[in-house]
Amino acid sequence: MAQFCPLCGRSKPEEALFCNDCKDKIEKEYEVDVPKGEGGVDAVGQELTERSVEAKKENPDLPTDTLSKDTGPRKNKSRLFWGLLLLGILLVAGFFYYGETVRKGNLDRLQWDAAVKENSVSGYLTYMQAFPKGKYYTLAEENLVKLKGNEAETWRTLQSSDNRAELQDFLTQYPESPYTPLVKKRLDSLAWVATLNDNTAESYSDYMVASQSGELPGDYFGNAQERYEMLFQSYPVTKSDLDSIRLTVDGFFTALSALKANEITKYMAPVVFRFFNSGGGQREKIVGDLIISGARTQAPTVQFLPNTAAVAYEKTDIEHYKVNVPVQKSYVDGGQQKTVSGYIVQMELDRNFRILTLTERKPAADAV
Repeated sequence: MAQFCPLCGRSKPEEALFCNDCKDKIEKEYEVDVPKGEGGVDAVGQELTERSVEAKKENPDLPTDTLSKDTGPRKNKSRLFWGLLLLGILLVAGFFYYGETVRKGNLDRLQWDAAVKENSVSGYLTYMQAFPKGKYYTLAEENLVKLKGNEAETWRTLQSSDNRAELQDFLTQYPESPYTPLVKKRLDSLAWVATLNDNTAESYSDYMVASQSGELPGDYFGNAQERYEMLFQSYPVTKSDLDSIRLTVDGFFTALSALKANEITKYMAPVVFRFFNSGGGQREKIVGDLIISGARTQAPTVQFLPNTAAVAYEKTDIEHYKVNVPVQKSYVDGGQQKTVSGYIVQMELDRNFRILTLTERKPAADAV
């Protein structure tokens, strides 16, 4: 057998038909196994010829010079595989770029916008912790320093403020401020004033809930609880009794504000055991003292405004009525009219709904 490859002319093993390179190329491109030994070339040629004839039958228009090449799906499959692989690589690279660049940049901007809108120490700190290499990190530091510098000045302007919204904003902007206890105490005081102005069982209940939840320090919790119990209607209501009580309350305070002796007398029992801060006595004497006191000032100075809708009462075993009613007082002080809320007048009425005792719970010790 020849010592040289009939295809390329290079040396080959004596028993082989072709050199190793040509053998591998034939087997790979034509999907045939190159036989060893005699008849090898003829066998290969025969197989290639048969494959060409079959391909020509299946596709008559196929050029003759291509019949000797592989016409099967193998090359198409190979190209499809590499195309899909390339597409997958591009998609992965695209997602990686989006996640690392576009999405991260968007999150940076969104967090920064939120920090600027909040404009608080905690807001800027949150941004700086989330994006230590963020685009706006330096600005966040500058704004943080500026806020700290404004903190003391802001509190000085708010110490005497009655604006609860401004005080709440201070707590939001400076959550770690050393002035936080003072701000909360101021808020508690303002909340209590608002509660007294409303002066109902519901308002005292709301204050207690806010105190228990931690929203307010609750410095007035005890007072709120006492007043709630005074104004909460726990006793079963009889409409006729309630209507009669309201009629007495409204008529008496209207007459008292106008200092009309006959009208005042009509709503009082013959003997009154206690009347405000004075002792008891005959109703005529009590009313006479009121008229004399009013005459000294030339005109009534105190107007009583009862909230009859918030009256609470309880009927006793001897058919007397213990009544609590929220009252506002309006009076002249230094030529100016002032109104003070938060009074609770406590009455005891006899079975004919006439006043036996009358005392009051003031909103503050120095109230009139």
